[in-house]
Amino acid sequence: MTKNLLKEISNSLRQRTEEKHDYARKMLSEMHAPVRAVKNVRKDWDLLDSPRILSKTYEFENRNFLKNFVEELLAYEDQVNHHAKIYITHQEVTIEVYTKKLNAVTELDYDYAKTADLIYQDVGYYS
Repeated sequence: MTKNLLKEISNSLRQRTEEKHDYARKMLSEMHAPVRAVKNVRKDWDLLDSPRILSKTYEFENRNFLKNFVEELLAYEDQVNHHAKIYITHQEVTIEVYTKKLNAVTELDYDYAKTADLIYQDVGYYS
């Protein structure tokens, strides 16, 4: 091995944590490898069986909050190309999300849950 190659490997190992995370995510998407299932459940989300699904119902004070939430959530879905079942009744939105190809809850679904919770918090500030 040459000195330059060893130096390059050493530098790549010292990358910041978020760069490593992005690199790993990119590599997984390029390899078309399935995302492994994880066991922890997001706070306030229900884990249903047959198939395993993350589910949560959000309640809204008025329809404007609800509309803004759904609009932001749909934009997020399009951005990450991961879609959930969304049920709307009067002033409630119920989300059911799982990875259909694997018929299981994966990291993508937990990321979706986290983002949905953040969007719900943010909608209250600008509606």
